[in-house]
Amino acid sequence: MQQINLYQAQFKPKKVVLPPRQMLLILLLVLIILSVMGLYSAKRNSTFKQIISQQQQHTIQQIDHITESPLLNAELEKLHQQQNEKTKLLDYLTHQDFGNQQGFSETLHSLSKQQISNVWLTEFLLLNGGQSITLQGKSLQSSQIPLYIDSLAESDHFHGEKFSVFQLQQPKDNKNIYTFKLNTDKNGSGRD
Repeated sequence: MQQINLYQAQFKPKKVVLPPRQMLLILLLVLIILSVMGLYSAKRNSTFKQIISQQQQHTIQQIDHITESPLLNAELEKLHQQQNEKTKLLDYLTHQDFGNQQGFSETLHSLSKQQISNVWLTEFLLLNGGQSITLQGKSLQSSQIPLYIDSLAESDHFHGEKFSVFQLQQPKDNKNIYTFKLNTDKNGSGRD
């Protein structure tokens, strides 16, 4: 019986390694292609800008050559006004921070998890895209309100937030119910 040793060098797969010179040539070729593509794109953008500029000048010249009429002037003024409004809207949309883009479900879910006996929320406001939160509630015991605030501060969503009590009062008509109002800023600058 004949035995074959498959671990001999002749049976091992040969690794193809490019010499450094060929690797450098490939890298240079890729850089040249990317540079040419960048120059082509810049030239194309420049050409488009020139075409748009020429079209705008041509349109302005055509408008100047049209005989003056009150209807055309009114229509032109209306179009300019619409263009200005759209430009302002576009500028507003591109330069504004719209706050919380993920929604408020995490905030509401975190609020719903807080269960301190004899404490309940009656109103909540999410302002500035959720950056500022105002909570109003009631409690049968004033000592439960700090426990509710601590529970909120320990939750995952409100962890590290500073809460401030704006109002804590006992209504005159019902001596057993205390009302409270809390506020926090999500950027960590809660008012004390």
